[in-house]
Amino acid sequence: MSLLDVSAVGKSFGAVKANEDISFSLQPGELLALIGPNGAGKSTLFNSINGQLRADTGSITLAGCELIGLRPREIWKLGVGRTFQVAEPFSSMTAIENVQTALLSHDRKLSSIWSRATDHRRDEAMALLKQVGMDGQADRPCSVLAYGDVKRLELALALAHRPRLLLMDEPTAGMAPRERHDIMALTRELVVSKDVAVLFTEHSMDVVFSYADRIIVLARGRLIAEGTPVSIRDNPEVQKVYFGSGATFEKAWGKKGGDMKLTDATEPSGADDILLDVRSFSVWYGAAHILFDLDLEVRRGEVVALMGRNGAGKSTTLMALMGLIASRRGWIKFMGNDISACEPYEIASLGLGFVPEDRRIFTDLTVVENLDIGRQPERQWPDGTRLPTWTPETLFKLFPNLGEMPNRSAGRMSGGEQQMLTVARTLMGNPYLLLLDEPSEGVAPLIVEQMVRMILELKSQGVSILLSEQNMHFAELVADRAYVLEKGHIRYNGSMSELMTNEGVRSAYLSI
Repeated sequence: MSLLDVSAVGKSFGAVKANEDISFSLQPGELLALIGPNGAGKSTLFNSINGQLRADTGSITLAGCELIGLRPREIWKLGVGRTFQVAEPFSSMTAIENVQTALLSHDRKLSSIWSRATDHRRDEAMALLKQVGMDGQADRPCSVLAYGDVKRLELALALAHRPRLLLMDEPTAGMAPRERHDIMALTRELVVSKDVAVLFTEHSMDVVFSYADRIIVLARGRLIAEGTPVSIRDNPEVQKVYFGSGATFEKAWGKKGGDMKLTDATEPSGADDILLDVRSFSVWYGAAHILFDLDLEVRRGEVVALMGRNGAGKSTTLMALMGLIASRRGWIKFMGNDISACEPYEIASLGLGFVPEDRRIFTDLTVVENLDIGRQPERQWPDGTRLPTWTPETLFKLFPNLGEMPNRSAGRMSGGEQQMLTVARTLMGNPYLLLLDEPSEGVAPLIVEQMVRMILELKSQGVSILLSEQNMHFAELVADRAYVLEKGHIRYNGSMSELMTNEGVRSAYLSI
């Protein structure tokens, strides 16, 4: 007997049909992957199942109990756990306090005045953290955790309720390859040992092909394919709308991808071509010393990857270079200007663009309005050569998804579409150098290919990229050189091709 039955479910937002006539079932002890292009309706379907949205048509039942019309808390009480695409624990609380709060909710003691919350089932909370590999960070505030660790914590919060159905929205986002497989192996163990059913969305095809028992595929709100991983991989329609050539995930693809070319390494150039020169750069969060005397540089027309495990300091480096972290020391020179003490708006006006991992779009504004906010004047190099000038029209060619929704409010876009919008908005500033924080995270393989082509096109026109990236294959496709960070120290500085063959560095510092 099925645990979850979804029958002819539909959900519209005005004239937009986010879900249309979707039907499938899920058995206890089964891992079912839900994949599809950005904006396909995956998160909408998730939200309909757990009551955050109410489906307009159809039926959703859990062990025969109709869920449509129930509130999220009522569905949660029936045994439905949930992790989210964007994890948001209580940032001011520690990891273990977050889990204890979940246990208090499970025990229906959130309003109890007879015991201290910090004493509630601490051993069980620690056991849950250990289960997801977070016991070593139990007493750290969530505000300082790396995003991948926040995702692990979120799984512990979901498990605190002992669910029989677990909905996981991009569970491995922000994690290194070994971490992704660790968390999914744990999920598989949970499915087998406790007969839990899991429905998960994921853009990492190595995860999908390795752990899913079955796969269902959505596109434009409709279910277009259902079957085993092998049958889905070879489905021509799925390849067209979602996989693309497969070049950005060849190992999971199981065969050689498309005709996407690897970037050629940039030849060493003179000091006059150095756009960004960073020396003895250190950063603090309060009393915590995060980055230690970093030396790095980026030349004109060069793509440099900043790599490392979660918490290594990659995002901190980019934010500090952009002036978004006040406690910093050292020397930063950009385009011949000392920007060590500059404000973020001053740095942006000089032509340094930043695409943050957490997007930071204006959700109440439309796509076009978000792009207009990022607009800056045309630029040229000191030798008079003009930079590429980006307009909404040229960006819509680069990101066709955005071109289909120019007047849609950003708050009604999928996470992947918002990621595209963030990149496009930054390009509207016509930057000399682009800081990209996890550009491939949370976007479909077809869009990852578009990101690769965008980076290579910028590089061909002399624009430079410094990117923080967990996807090793993505970095290999675009980067000339790489820096590897570990606990705020640079442990490797060299060509990307050399890093790909250096098993010692990859194993020790990249969890590969």
